[in-house]
Amino acid sequence: MQMFHIVIIGIVSCLVMDMWQRLLKLLYDINPSDWGVVGRWFLLVVSKRKIYNPTIDEEAPIKNELLIGWIVHYSVAILYSVFFFILLEYEICSASLLNGMIFGLISVIVPWFFFMPVLGKGFLGIKTPSPFMTCSLAVGSHIAIGTPIGGFYKIFGY
Repeated sequence: MQMFHIVIIGIVSCLVMDMWQRLLKLLYDINPSDWGVVGRWFLLVVSKRKIYNPTIDEEAPIKNELLIGWIVHYSVAILYSVFFFILLEYEICSASLLNGMIFGLISVIVPWFFFMPVLGKGFLGIKTPSPFMTCSLAVGSHIAIGTPIGGFYKIFGY
């Protein structure tokens, strides 16, 4: 039953993040994450073993890249849920909205120091047109996924 809860918490928390991004689009015309690029990057990692791809935006689209990107997106959310569960099991933190928010804040190191650089956007999105906005959106999205992870683990009694 624990694995079921872990997966469900990851998926539902990811849905919360996606709704957050859609709200930003409606209110401020800020585009949500492009999961097609994520899918293209993942497919190039698998097919060409090319992790660092600074010209990913110039690569030709690959069949089913958007679907693959969404699958990668939700798989990563489930991995975040697994990692939070491990923190709970080792009593490093307890299940709460606050600890989920802190977890989300810490997890932003993944896009800042891995994903943005491998896509040629630089550490902390420094090579994007608006690095501060890029970093801020990542923080918001990771709070939007981390907070419900902590909350849902609390609801499920962990």
